Amino acid sequence: MTEKNQRLLQIPQGTEIIYLEEAFKHQQAVSQINNLFTSWGYLPVETPLFDFFDIYQELLSNKVKDVYRLVDREGDLLMLRSDITLFLAKQMGVMLSRADLPKRVYYSGAILRHQNREDISKNEFFQTGVELIGKSGADADLEVLTLLVKTFEALNVKPFVHIGSRDLINTLLSASPEDFTASVFKAVKNRDFPLLKDLLDGNVSSKKIPFLMQLMRFIGSSAEFRNMLKNQPYKPSEIEMEKIEHLLSLMDTLEKLGMEQYFRIDMSETGNQSYYTGIVFQGYLEGTDSAIVSGGRYDSLLEHFGFDTPSVGFSILLRKVEEHLGSRFTLPDNTRIKGKDFVSAFMEAEKIRKEGGIAIL
Repeated sequence: MTEKNQRLLQIPQGTEIIYLEEAFKHQQAVSQINNLFTSWGYLPVETPLFDFFDIYQELLSNKVKDVYRLVDREGDLLMLRSDITLFLAKQMGVMLSRADLPKRVYYSGAILRHQNREDISKNEFFQTGVELIGKSGADADLEVLTLLVKTFEALNVKPFVHIGSRDLINTLLSASPEDFTASVFKAVKNRDFPLLKDLLDGNVSSKKIPFLMQLMRFIGSSAEFRNMLKNQPYKPSEIEMEKIEHLLSLMDTLEKLGMEQYFRIDMSETGNQSYYTGIVFQGYLEGTDSAIVSGGRYDSLLEHFGFDTPSVGFSILLRKVEEHLGSRFTLPDNTRIKGKDFVSAFMEAEKIRKEGGIAIL
């Protein structure tokens, strides 16, 4: 192959080509998920591939370095779609009215973002997910969590979903300034507990610090979480207990539905975006290098675009999941029609196709 032909076949680092059997598998997985979302009353939305960067800059916070930016022909700074949730929030904020609520939507599409500094091959992702807009409370949270489980079942995968409560941590630190809380979240996310202890000392009541340290380390079942609370000398306030009970009530209901095996409480899970306000969760599959699903409640996100209403949802990086689907969604065997004139071959092939088979002329 000549050097010129080699260059013609190259694609930019971080992007990928999906073709033939692999593309078939991908499309079948997308179709299966979309059909599931539709059966739950969710309707599709399509977002633009790029938008004005300044609209989202505040929401990106420390994620600015991960987005791809470009200048259009008029000199405006744009960003490529790095998270469909953000672009969707703008669209919904502009087009929805109170009479439309609650609104259930789903999406599927490519995103581009720099996620792993050590691995430049992973910048292009395929994101699919749902948003339940205009509904607050436990029932809305549970709808999204149970739909997530049903999505896993449709794909025949079983991730572990770590669920926490940004609302609880915000309440426990309500007397602290916003920049201090952000530093706490960063330390917890990195599981840097010595730094967390240093941050809490002198900034939080000494009676609360041992509780916060144990809480932020906690990963386990709801029964273990209750036991941890029972053995704590610190007694949460009424509003703090309200946030705790909300999280536990979700776990109790999931257990009644036989779905508890997918979930564990993880109070170091504070959400990978600054706009989360309630429950937060991420899901992991054995063998993947990072979370394959993330989500939670973000009641103030649409307010940024002029429409104040609660929202909760999740998004799945589907290509990460497809690596674990095995033979699921593989191309069926095909029948090749031989030795006949075209009309006869066509008629025989049509019979096979009507029965759901594949026929090649």
